[in-house]
Parts: sequence; C-alpha cells; structure tokens
Amino acid sequence: MKKSNSAYNIFCFLLRLKRQISGVIYFIFLVFLLTGCSTKHNHTFDKYSQYEGEINQHTRLIQAESRRIFYILTHQDSFNSICPKGTIVTFGPILPYQVGTFINTKIDHIFKLLWRSQVEEIKQNKKIRLQFLNGFFEGGTEIWELEPENEFTRITHTIIVQPQGFFKKLAWNLKVKRKHNKMVEAVLENLKRAAETK
Repeated sequence: MKKSNSAYNIFCFLLRLKRQISGVIYFIFLVFLLTGCSTKHNHTFDKYSQYEGEINQHTRLIQAESRRIFYILTHQDSFNSICPKGTIVTFGPILPYQVGTFINTKIDHIFKLLWRSQVEEIKQNKKIRLQFLNGFFEGGTEIWELEPENEFTRITHTIIVQPQGFFKKLAWNLKVKRKHNKMVEAVLENLKRAAETK
C-alpha cells in the first residue's frame, strides 16, 4: 500500500511540476516576444541616422501652403484647436516659438500623462525638432517636417524613442504605441481640416 501511495504522490508531484514549468516557459516566451518587439531599432533612413531608437512616423498630404501649416503648429491657440479632446498643450516661457521654447503637454484621458519637450531646431515653414525632456518618451526626439508637393504640403510627424526598462517597453508595445498612433492621426486630420479651411 505504501509503495502505490508513494508512486501516486510522485506522479502528482511531477504533474504539478509539469504545469508550473509549462507556465514558466509560456511566461518566458511572452517576455521574449514582447521585449523582442521593442528592442533597439536602427532605422535605415539616412536623415535619421544620428538617432537611435524605434521610429514611429505619420504623414498627411494637405492642400495648403507650408507657412499656414507652420503657423498652426507654432501658435498655442491654433495648436490646441487641432489636439484631441482632453489634450492641452502650453508653450513658454520663451515666445515667440523658437529654439529653447518649452512645450508642456497634458493628456487627461483614462490615464493622466504629462511631459515636457523643448524646441532644439527650427527651420521656418520647413521643420521643427524637439527633445522629450521627461515623461514616457524621455530622451526621445519629435520631428515635424513640411515639404511642398505641387499645390500641396506633405506634413510628416516622427518620433524616435527608446522606452527604458522592461515595463515601459511592455507598455509601449501593448498600449501606448496604439494610443499614440490614434492621437497623432487625429491631430493630422484636424490639422488638414484647419489648414484647408479658407
């Protein structure tokens, strides 16, 4: 009786061990899959070769002059008018908008997010480059580029980011990237509407 009871206990122990091991293996697989998606990505575009990180880019063709679009992007009231509901952006303290101007962004949705960026480069009616100073994208770069195309202007919004740490990488891949994409697409659509309105 003791032998069969002992064999049964060993069998039960091995079965529990197998379940635990398969759970651990599944978890490890999931971790590698998700962190693998967010590992350093060196993009192949020559104009971004000085940056390291994952590139996230959105573009829109707008039937308006670049100076009109540039004005909307560099004036606080007009910029806020193209932001999705719950997003508030303030410029300052150096005004008018120029190298050194701080951009404070507050998103008040399900999660409250705050960050500050600073204008590092500006080419009138052509380009704005900012550095994320804190927040989720700290250390990352944001670029607005305006290129004339016949009677249109192609506006391109790019961020180059490297979320630091396992949990930020996980959040970026599971939720933040999707929310960011949705927000930027809304901004570009609102910008198109505002710039094309006579």
